[in-house]
Amino acid sequence: MKPLTWYLWLVMAGLLLQGGGSLLLDLRPDAQAATPYVLATVMNGNPPHAVLHIVWGAAGLAILALFRSAGARLLLGLVFGLFYTGLGFLGIAVHDPFGMRLMLPENVFHLTVGPLMLVLTYLAWRGRPAPAPATA
Repeated sequence: MKPLTWYLWLVMAGLLLQGGGSLLLDLRPDAQAATPYVLATVMNGNPPHAVLHIVWGAAGLAILALFRSAGARLLLGLVFGLFYTGLGFLGIAVHDPFGMRLMLPENVFHLTVGPLMLVLTYLAWRGRPAPAPATA
């Protein structure tokens, strides 16, 4: 369960930071002009895409902090993995779905983060302890 837990914390915190940075740079051209090129490239989401990252990051961190059970982490990993994998395929099939600018780098990110989350969720599910037998 540890790799899944670490990955969940890393991804959720990263999404919150990336979404917040993207929104800031979109709303403040002066900040964008002062931002180093490499950082500005990472923070390149348009507002709908940035808001999606902020919502997922904040909700994911809240779930991780409030619900500390293995089941909660497994469910979060499954839902997030399916959503982001689906978003990656949707970004390939549909031009700018829901007003989100999803180009090749964004689709590669979604199709990396989502399936990796699904793999780690599956491995954590397989490695969970068996339930204790019921006693009468």
